Amino acid sequence: MEIVYGDAANIRVANVGRRRRKIREDRGFWLHTVEGRWLRDSEVEDLDRPDDEDLERTDDVKAKAKVTPFVEDTRNVLLVRFAREVSETEATSLRYALERGIEAAFHLEDSELSSQSLPDLDGRGRFLLTESAEGGAGVLRRLANEPAAFAKAAKEALDICHFDPDTGVDRGHAEGTDERCERGCYDCLLSYGNQFEHNSIDRMLVQEFLIRLSSASAAGGAGGRSRTEIATSLSGFVDSSLEQRFIDWLTEQGFRLPDRAQVTVPEAKARPDFVYDLPTGRTAVFVDGPVHDPGAHCPARCCRGGTPD
Repeated sequence: MEIVYGDAANIRVANVGRRRRKIREDRGFWLHTVEGRWLRDSEVEDLDRPDDEDLERTDDVKAKAKVTPFVEDTRNVLLVRFAREVSETEATSLRYALERGIEAAFHLEDSELSSQSLPDLDGRGRFLLTESAEGGAGVLRRLANEPAAFAKAAKEALDICHFDPDTGVDRGHAEGTDERCERGCYDCLLSYGNQFEHNSIDRMLVQEFLIRLSSASAAGGAGGRSRTEIATSLSGFVDSSLEQRFIDWLTEQGFRLPDRAQVTVPEAKARPDFVYDLPTGRTAVFVDGPVHDPGAHCPARCCRGGTPD
């Protein structure tokens, strides 16, 4: 599978309309801009035909507006997509199995990690893992950076789904019970939170995948981009010729290129020129431009007479 980690990503969840609306392309809700309340469909039609008492008000102010409400937050996220096409039942079962396995492997409470399915035109079961607290416990970063982290979670998921984590043999039920678990139970993948998806959960569909994943190793990549494409992307953010020379030098020498550029760090009131997302944490790189060259006037007064202060 392919995974993409997002550190302190901006997440926006929008309510685009009622599920059973007649026209799917008609998104949002009507808001009465004068009274500040949501309008029913019948009220929208009435506002389209104002009576004599409303004519003067209608001329002065627009009485309705189409609004799409949303909430926004900052969270660490991990975008997961399977390497092959999977059915909806497979995708749902695997999503919850991996979520449970990660929670068990890294000792997380159920509320600390959540998952959400996402649309995928190729049917490859794309979904999003989100750490509940801003900054999080760093688990999603470990899954992306540590080669054996996902394998560890897969073994825990096998055990939770009543399979032997070493051999993959189906034990059939949870420890301490005799009743066989066919598709899922509250000791494995079912929970109150996913009750609307119980019909789409089948623990037997995750067995082969989890066995393979338990011996897999994660390898870092560049999101499918070549070094040339990464260098070109970074060049679009440089603020000085010296920063561009730094990128060119890294490219020519074959060194690792930064993961991000011009990143604002509010806590430090700083804006590093480049950032490396390393397993040990984020590393910032500051490149002083030509204004700091010896003999030039330095507004920060850190260079005097060509010698760093």
